[in-house]
Amino acid sequence: MFTEYTGNRQFDLQLNRTFAPILDRPGMDKVAATTLPRLRSTEQITRLAQQLADRFESEGDADAAWRLYELAAFYLGADDPRKHRFIDAMSRSFEEAHRGLALTHHAVPYRGGELTAMRWEADPADRAQAPAGTPTTLVMMNGFDGYAEEIIDFASHFPTRPFDIIAFDGPGQGHTALAGMPLEPQWERPTEAVLDYFGIDNAAALGVSFGGYLVMRAAAYCPRITRVIAFDMMYRLLDGLTMPLPRPLRPIAEAVVSRARPAWLIDGLMGIAQRFSADLAWKLQQARHLTGQDKPSDVLRALGAYTMEPLDGQIHQPCLVMAGDADQYVPFERLDDVRRALRNAASLDVRAFHEATDPGMAQHCQVGDLDRAFAIMCEWLQAPMKSLHNSLAV
Repeated sequence: MFTEYTGNRQFDLQLNRTFAPILDRPGMDKVAATTLPRLRSTEQITRLAQQLADRFESEGDADAAWRLYELAAFYLGADDPRKHRFIDAMSRSFEEAHRGLALTHHAVPYRGGELTAMRWEADPADRAQAPAGTPTTLVMMNGFDGYAEEIIDFASHFPTRPFDIIAFDGPGQGHTALAGMPLEPQWERPTEAVLDYFGIDNAAALGVSFGGYLVMRAAAYCPRITRVIAFDMMYRLLDGLTMPLPRPLRPIAEAVVSRARPAWLIDGLMGIAQRFSADLAWKLQQARHLTGQDKPSDVLRALGAYTMEPLDGQIHQPCLVMAGDADQYVPFERLDDVRRALRNAASLDVRAFHEATDPGMAQHCQVGDLDRAFAIMCEWLQAPMKSLHNSLAV
């Protein structure tokens, strides 16, 4: 279920993302009913998340603590010392919460630095019972604002886990971004580095959020990827900046944003606009962190490289695309563009969800019902690949 706590779509997405798994803790029903609806600023969210994280850590509830420390860091800039402190606490609590599992941490050498990676070995019983043809490895790709810990924790929603799961922070993501390595468009390069490090000849790949685009880019140039899941679809990263605008204004904004010129005008307009929108202010802050650029015009120019348009017809693996018409980052009408770009896929399954009939699944990354979303993806990964070209399921 997706709960509208504050009426601010950006805030509500992050609050659902963090609080849904821990609402069963003592006292959290009162927090959800009386405290969350009163949140009006990013600083209030940061302060509340820190207080709750400290409380749960002191009580020995590491699973709740790591989620709340991640939220406490979420809206902070990379130059804020609290961000590093909270992320360190998040990693520490995550490790404690998952102690005893067949889960290992890795540092993958890349371009003179390291990519943070994690590997969770398959459940032996699930692997023994898996249908023939089930992938033995699933690579989960991060997105715009996550960390490897959260990405691999998503795998706990799979009803069975017959495959090893590898999650990594690529350039510009999570721990790798905090270490100073900026985002790069050629996503097949870090993907190949991870596959080489683990000695993997073939793997399925699942992209989370912005990773829904990155997984497509990697698949187009990395034949070792055998199946592709966009969780959920993302055709163009810059859509996330124009989506909050009224529909009549989007074409004008898209023309300005996509060209990122004249630079002085873009920089001035963005500087003013972010004062009135916490959502835009956070997106620009995070984009600066990912790209290593400072001026809004340079940030937009860098983000413009992340689009499926150049990948049109170049992806040949079987693909599963998840999409929802209440997604606040991805216009639902982009589904036609995604289908066109994937016209040469060995098979294409589209699972589209509508707010009128399925509100939780219609949200970004189906955040309102993750168990169901991962059951769909798990079933698809274990099913024989269809010979039917461009199949559709809604």
